[in-house]
Amino acid sequence: MNTNPRTLINAYRTLQDARRPLVLATVIETFGSTYRKAGARMLITESGEFHGIIGGGCFEGDLLERAQQVFADGQPALHFYDMRAEEDELWGLGLGCNGAVRLLLERIDILQDAGPLSILQRCLEQRNRGVLATVCASDNPDYPAGKHFFVRENTFIQDDLPGWLLTGIRQVRETKLPVLAMHTPGHETVTVFYDWIQPPPHLLIIGAGPDAIPLTGLAHSMDWEVTVVDHREAYADRNKFFTADQVLAVKPEALMDHVELDSVDAAVLMTHNINYDERFLKILAETNIGHIAMLGPVSRRDRLLKKSGNLSALLEGRVTGPAGLDIGARLPEEIALSIMAELVARYRRNHVLMVQPEVMRECAVAG
Repeated sequence: MNTNPRTLINAYRTLQDARRPLVLATVIETFGSTYRKAGARMLITESGEFHGIIGGGCFEGDLLERAQQVFADGQPALHFYDMRAEEDELWGLGLGCNGAVRLLLERIDILQDAGPLSILQRCLEQRNRGVLATVCASDNPDYPAGKHFFVRENTFIQDDLPGWLLTGIRQVRETKLPVLAMHTPGHETVTVFYDWIQPPPHLLIIGAGPDAIPLTGLAHSMDWEVTVVDHREAYADRNKFFTADQVLAVKPEALMDHVELDSVDAAVLMTHNINYDERFLKILAETNIGHIAMLGPVSRRDRLLKKSGNLSALLEGRVTGPAGLDIGARLPEEIALSIMAELVARYRRNHVLMVQPEVMRECAVAG
């Protein structure tokens, strides 16, 4: 998914109070250079407000007019914006952005089942991962445009789903990459957008000193889930870390009892106490956390790894230090920026930072 579900769902929760319909705009295919890629989503209100961003302002004005028709008739609609050539001036945009975007617009009725937003909300609350399949266009009355299916990771796929739909779901479960597929069961055509859905990244910050405050704030601004822990109760001050999801006073040996470490994607060790860093590192070594960053010079990192003994083998390839990219950072805020840049780079490399397919896949499957 190219949009953090927390951003979208927070906006959805705020807009629910108005009890008015919304239009969900989803990027389902891109060509060339585009501001966002397949899976990016945003909400549009009847009054013309946008929550989220998918075009960087390139075509949002025109999109608002298209959304009004979806509000009026309630039918999903596909729209294609081609900004790759001078011809786009013919329809009044003249953007020259060197890319093209295919969008799906769906009306979301707050008073009824909110469809994909309900699915995304459950994924966020339960930290589920899986494939969201959305029928974008269809000649098949059993699978009309606007129908959705969600299949969680590591669960059996329902036997009652047709083979052509299972093919797309299995592919995206394996690759974690979005796919727009045109299926041709029998004499009918069904176009489906398959998207990999996952909760926002979870960052564990170990050490609640003053330098952890800007890191927490920056991670929160990027919609990461943030847990801050410190072995000192006086430091684990919720008032200082009000943007964190959790702030805990925890000794290293009790970390697993208080934090769901299986949900953590990255950790930063910044207690400024080498003995406590060592004790926390030994706990982290036996988890599946993909990236562990350490404050301090290379010599300190190597010393901690050496003191980990046999556990150092479990940390191979997962530990970086000094934490952060070398951007010449000096101030705490700059150091937080360098650390966050490294975390994002590592996270994207390990998840979905891959070239998006530029052509719709045609899946000819017998009906």
